Amino acid sequence: MNPLAKRGVEGERVARRYLVDAGHVILAANFHSRWGEIDIIGLSPERVVIFYEVKSYAANSMVHPLESVTPAKIRKIEKTVQYFLMKNPRYFESEMRIEVIVTDGDRVVDHLKTLK
Repeated sequence: MNPLAKRGVEGERVARRYLVDAGHVILAANFHSRWGEIDIIGLSPERVVIFYEVKSYAANSMVHPLESVTPAKIRKIEKTVQYFLMKNPRYFESEMRIEVIVTDGDRVVDHLKTLK
């Protein structure tokens, strides 16, 4: 596995641990549709279904990982959310949101809770 892919896999593991420690239930990881992938789908202690984009970066990176969460990326996530709801209709009436978790591969360094 190349170092970039390894960092991403490790970052998602760190993010899942962070969420579980905060009382979230992981509903799915790496949920795929024809439009893209949602890294983690979780259920918060308040019963909110949250779709997480996980971004991992090296400490010496010149670009902040949130810069890669573009409007086009958000639209792909939204289409994948619709596919998830089609496959899991029991969550259709739930409160939902999209959030971003940023890791450095070892720990969560940012959690943007107001993306959408």
